[in-house]
Amino acid sequence: MLKQMKDYIGEPVHLELVGKKDVIGVLIEAGSDVVVVFNEQEFYYVPLAHVWKVKVLTKEEAEDIIFPDSLTDPPIIKKLSLLEVLFTSKGMFVELNATAGQPFHGYITNIFDDYLILFSPIYQTILIPFRHVKWLIPYPSSAQPYGFKNSMYPSSLLTTKNYALTLDEQLKNKIGTFITCNVGEKESISGKLLQKESPFIDLLTVKEQAIRINIDHIKTIVFT
Repeated sequence: MLKQMKDYIGEPVHLELVGKKDVIGVLIEAGSDVVVVFNEQEFYYVPLAHVWKVKVLTKEEAEDIIFPDSLTDPPIIKKLSLLEVLFTSKGMFVELNATAGQPFHGYITNIFDDYLILFSPIYQTILIPFRHVKWLIPYPSSAQPYGFKNSMYPSSLLTTKNYALTLDEQLKNKIGTFITCNVGEKESISGKLLQKESPFIDLLTVKEQAIRINIDHIKTIVFT
């Protein structure tokens, strides 16, 4: 897979991702488990695990594609892997897609064994398992998200003392609290976390109905 993807470097491509998402642009780099696609001045870091189809665009299809300048390098190129991209993006303002809905915008504040924490100005603290990261776009350091001149980066969230190293342990620690799963999606659901019994968690909804959810299909978690 890696050799085949490297063969596409420099070509305009259409990546069809699992979940009917698309990334179109020029493939400029391929790492161990991530590819980098340039599209309209943005660099998409796309985990190969979510790539369903790869198509090289015809000359006609690529007519509106902007090719990067020969001197333009992606912001993250060393040891190109998903984990390296996430660690390098810590503290940066990013666009991150983890759901079938709209992507999230915010700062990656913490990286743990199998999940990350994204601080979103809209949703506040979001826990996202690595396996559900469909793409990540780092914003340039000169960017002013939402027009704010000063960074909205919440330095108070840099502490790790309130978080477990794994998502499973974090869920166990939060039993009895209110959570929302898959925030921003039609199938998002909220409730009191009753228990965790792998591979499920049990929630009590507003109507006091107990429901069971498969953890593997939880893409985002917000604790209140």
